[in-house]
Amino acid sequence: MINKLNDRIELLKKLSFKKAFNLVHLLISFRQNKTVRGLPASLAIEPTTSCNLRCPECPSGLRSFTRNTGMLKTSFFEQTIDQLSPTLLNLTFYFQG
Repeated sequence: MINKLNDRIELLKKLSFKKAFNLVHLLISFRQNKTVRGLPASLAIEPTTSCNLRCPECPSGLRSFTRNTGMLKTSFFEQTIDQLSPTLLNLTFYFQG
């Protein structure tokens, strides 16, 4: 219970008018089942698709990606963060790499 309260307090600390406005746009478009309005509030970035582990449940470990393996280009990452930082509440650096 205290952890949930702490999480909510941390979320409110990050919330600006622009982020709240974006969340309202996302909620309205979700409720109306129409075109998504607004920018992402949460983003997961996969910095690499290469991995030296061989985890049997992971596409990276199985070497079964259909796309090229490698590292995320710094310039692309910077452009993405610059564009989305005004609306992002959460950024995760992991997916399948």
